[in-house]
Amino acid sequence: MRVLITTPYDLAVPGGVNRHALDLLETLTCRGVVAKLVGPASTPVFKDDVRIHRIGRVWVGALNGARSRVTLDLGIGGEVRHLIREFQPEVIHLQEPFLPTLNSFVLRHAGAARRVGTFHTYSETSRGYLWAWPWCRWVNARLDARVAVSGPARDFATRWHPADFTVVPNGVRLPSAGAGRAERPVGRPARVLFVGRADEPRKGFTVLREAMRRLETETPGTFALEAVGPATERGMVGAAELAAAYAAADVCAVPSLGGESFGLVALEALAHGVPVVASRIRGYAEWLDGAGVGELAAPGDPAALAEAIRRLADDAAGHADCARRAREVAARYDWERVAERLIRIYEGAASSNEEG
Repeated sequence: MRVLITTPYDLAVPGGVNRHALDLLETLTCRGVVAKLVGPASTPVFKDDVRIHRIGRVWVGALNGARSRVTLDLGIGGEVRHLIREFQPEVIHLQEPFLPTLNSFVLRHAGAARRVGTFHTYSETSRGYLWAWPWCRWVNARLDARVAVSGPARDFATRWHPADFTVVPNGVRLPSAGAGRAERPVGRPARVLFVGRADEPRKGFTVLREAMRRLETETPGTFALEAVGPATERGMVGAAELAAAYAAADVCAVPSLGGESFGLVALEALAHGVPVVASRIRGYAEWLDGAGVGELAAPGDPAALAEAIRRLADDAAGHADCARRAREVAARYDWERVAERLIRIYEGAASSNEEG
């Protein structure tokens, strides 16, 4: 099987959709699928990986409450056509199909390839899909199968553009034995980890900082914050350094205010055996509520977030139980399982109503 994966987002900048696309590329390759990924890049990343084709200038603007970097380059049509003719994919798997322009040209030149679209976006208020109704209708008509990474992402995509969807969640690459957090008591100070874009308001980093200030005021020296990602003191780090940060953490805080369809950071933390404290927003609560892997707190409420962090860290037995269950929950989202479901969709064998 030959699969062409697209991402409309800047490959030089970390993000959930790009992580999904890159992990899918790696998993399919390991399973013997001939796969290629195409997307824009503002810097020459992945130069030595022949599976990755960089294309299009990057535009920076506001999408769904975030500072997004996508390609709106109208001059890439000929290059896309040449790429598809040369690679001859049997399946084209588009990430965020409603985002132009890369996906537009790919759909236009798809030929006989089976066209699968994965929808990642969720928003409580955005009417962008409604405003772009004619365009979205054109895209929908050209997809052979539609996938959403969660129930919220499916509901958002179908709110104004009804269609049959299969829910296939995001995947996670499970760390090797011994690479995650060791079975140990909570440290003193307890180490709270934030992973993400600190300069993006919807990620809730300012709420977390206020929560940590409250904890420090109430019980000085008992909690310490470590932040990794753009606009943090450590900045962006490589995979090995990120894994080490997870392994050293006692709690991973995911304080997003909204606009999240799933929560890859929370899933990565669980894969490393780290309990999470996350906002009680739909994209997180749908799979974390009742999972026994941490706490949920009201979004945008520093006091509630601080109390949830303290409650989890101070309960030694409860924290240990959450840490043990964390790996079990993450294993349900192993990329091998996710890829198997996607391959069935590539082959046209999945039920349009299947959930997972």
